[in-house]
Amino acid sequence: MRYLPKLQQLKVFQQVIRSGSIRGAARALEQSQPAVSRTIRELEQILETQLINRSSQGMTLTETGRAFALRMQLILEELQRAADEIQQLNQHSQGNVAIGCSSLLALTVLPDLVEAFKQPFPQANLLIREAQLSTLLPALREGRLDFAVGTVSPELPLEDLVREPLFNASFCIIARQGHPLAQATSLDELREAKWLLPETDMGYYQQLRAMLGTFYQQLTRSPIRSDSVTCGLNMVLEADYLTIVARAMSAPFHLQHRLVALPIDTLPQAQYCVLYSQKSPLTVTARRFLDLLRAHCLRYPW
Repeated sequence: MRYLPKLQQLKVFQQVIRSGSIRGAARALEQSQPAVSRTIRELEQILETQLINRSSQGMTLTETGRAFALRMQLILEELQRAADEIQQLNQHSQGNVAIGCSSLLALTVLPDLVEAFKQPFPQANLLIREAQLSTLLPALREGRLDFAVGTVSPELPLEDLVREPLFNASFCIIARQGHPLAQATSLDELREAKWLLPETDMGYYQQLRAMLGTFYQQLTRSPIRSDSVTCGLNMVLEADYLTIVARAMSAPFHLQHRLVALPIDTLPQAQYCVLYSQKSPLTVTARRFLDLLRAHCLRYPW
């Protein structure tokens, strides 16, 4: 390969992947189909490989096309971050920050944290994606997130990421006020209860599964699985389900008069960490947000 691909060629290939067709990419880019096809052919010639299989059934990426697309996405994301940081340094804008976090962060420190961040960076664009860490890792690795916060477990491959402990959180079992089992003091009393349990077995929930695996097997009713806080709260409040949440979230949405934490203190603590790329440095704005996150987590009564 004598020459490196041009940036415009990468952007056209990216749009073809997003659109799923040459026609869709041409429409999105406001170019003609022959122009898009020509750009893809030029890119293939530079790389000396076929990137796309074209057939009457549609377009698919070749094996080399999939490999190149992954690397290309990282390059484009890093270029965008570099441009954003230059703008920040020139004070033409205050940049972008994209973070991923679990519902625990969203329901505890996040409101005050965002307010503290917006004071020095009122024009910064802030994107917050709520999900379990296992779901956030692809976006983190692809550069679509600056950093992510969650619980980690041994099976998660994190060699390419910096892992920084933030805080430890204790968990509890919650029920509605007046639930017949609200005063239970042991898990043995809860085998016949209706349960809503986490959908994922990653991170802290793997610790729960390891500790409560035998108990789960002894439940007389098959539990509902969900990762939705809204779903879980509604099932607890309206259908007498029990669920497990971080103690700091046991009274979210001003529902403390309707929810109660059972007096069972045998659940393990979870360590929450922030993860970010080892290879891609954080922008000025993202570093500022992370500094504020550390300070707020240090002060919060987990």
